Amino acid sequence: MVARDNSVALQHNGMMCHLAPDCGGSILRWVHVGPRGPVDLLRPAHADRAPSPTDSGCFPLVPFSNRIDGGRFTFQGRTVALPPNVGFTHAIHGHGWTSAWTVEERSERAARLSLHHSPDAWPWGYSAHQTIALEDDGLLIHLEVVNRSDQTMPAGFGLHPYFPKPPGTRVTAGVSGVWENDAAMLPHAHHPLPPTLPFPTGLAMDERVVLDHGFTGWNGRAVIAWTSGPAAGRTLTLLADGPFGHLIVYAPAGEDYLCLEPVSHMTNALNRPQTPDTGVIALPPGERVSGTLRFRLSVA
Repeated sequence: MVARDNSVALQHNGMMCHLAPDCGGSILRWVHVGPRGPVDLLRPAHADRAPSPTDSGCFPLVPFSNRIDGGRFTFQGRTVALPPNVGFTHAIHGHGWTSAWTVEERSERAARLSLHHSPDAWPWGYSAHQTIALEDDGLLIHLEVVNRSDQTMPAGFGLHPYFPKPPGTRVTAGVSGVWENDAAMLPHAHHPLPPTLPFPTGLAMDERVVLDHGFTGWNGRAVIAWTSGPAAGRTLTLLADGPFGHLIVYAPAGEDYLCLEPVSHMTNALNRPQTPDTGVIALPPGERVSGTLRFRLSVA
């Protein structure tokens, strides 16, 4: 169904998911209805103000993720200058999160959204698609980018989900390295994963863990376990199928949420052509790249 405010409401197997196509194709809320009522599995958007992607539960990252230094890069001999996003010194997160998406298909439990970009400062035309569906044990998001231009396009994608972070929240992720950031919050030095960030065996995300970093060597699996708050006893497992080799972890100081962002390339990848394994995809004309992310819920 489509609600009056143009949000799309999905329902299945004790779960509800509210989408906002006009608001960056974002997810406003995803809840699991338990014996004591609905429990938010993503940070819910504020109900008393207009939707905003940065106030949502999750938004898509297309056709690139995270920061491009000053919005400038050169790809295959073409120099590109993108306007920095409002409030940022860099171009960040692509176009999807600041654009209205179209609802192409919908059912009680799933919706397919699309975005069509015409060449502008980003000189390639492309289409992006999201399929968001409630499954028996969680949420599925399928992302796809199609190059609609006549030249090879640098492509990347991912998700920016916000998760509740009550005391005792524990994150486990199969990563092996981390990028250290400079003063402009751009990666400048890569290191093996330090003992202070034991994500492979699990890390309690308390107030001392403040991060805005890219992690490498990700095996496509991450787990969030809640031991307190409304979601206590629930575990959410993120499984990535596709070119998602990088995981951005954003845990700002003083906030009650954290972000685990599965992405196809590192931050500022388009300005690091000599760095191995940046994840930039050279997408030929007419070709597509896609990937699927599943959030599987288990309740103790």
